[in-house]
Amino acid sequence: MQDEDRYMTLNFQLKKRNSIQTSQLKFKDCSVILHWYKILLGISGTVNGILVLTLISLTLLGLCPSEWLKYQEKCYWFSNELKSWNDSYRYCLGRKSHLLIIQDQLQMAFIQKNLKQSNYVWIGLNFTSQKRTWTWVDGSPLDSKIFFIKGPATENSCGTIKEKKIYSETCSSVFKWVCQY
Repeated sequence: MQDEDRYMTLNFQLKKRNSIQTSQLKFKDCSVILHWYKILLGISGTVNGILVLTLISLTLLGLCPSEWLKYQEKCYWFSNELKSWNDSYRYCLGRKSHLLIIQDQLQMAFIQKNLKQSNYVWIGLNFTSQKRTWTWVDGSPLDSKIFFIKGPATENSCGTIKEKKIYSETCSSVFKWVCQY
């Protein structure tokens, strides 16, 4: 009987010891996992911080995407293909921009210098039949003191530029275009 008591006591002590060792192993495993989790959180936070700083600096510096030109805090993209005015308009919208809005003669000179050709090019100007006026794509009216339009102003008229002048053309014609943002 004494042997049985000793066996029971030893067996109980072994089970208790194994239980404590298992708890310690689980605690160590959790500790290791927690350590790696903290490292991954730190790396993730650093990467996110770098991305935010990059985005802020690009916004503050006002950089243009590749293939776009910067002039007076605006970015310009010059097409090489031909489209109608409406298709050109949609193309620019798809790139989070709009067809060119010309505000002064300096901007017109910059555009002409970068067109490198003498053909017509679509701009963000069209004749609205409701208002019976030439209107830019942002809704503002054309300032006739700055620019004169050559050609008829009819329901299907859209603006083009050629050699520092603005012309009225049929909106379904196909020309190159300039996007701006």
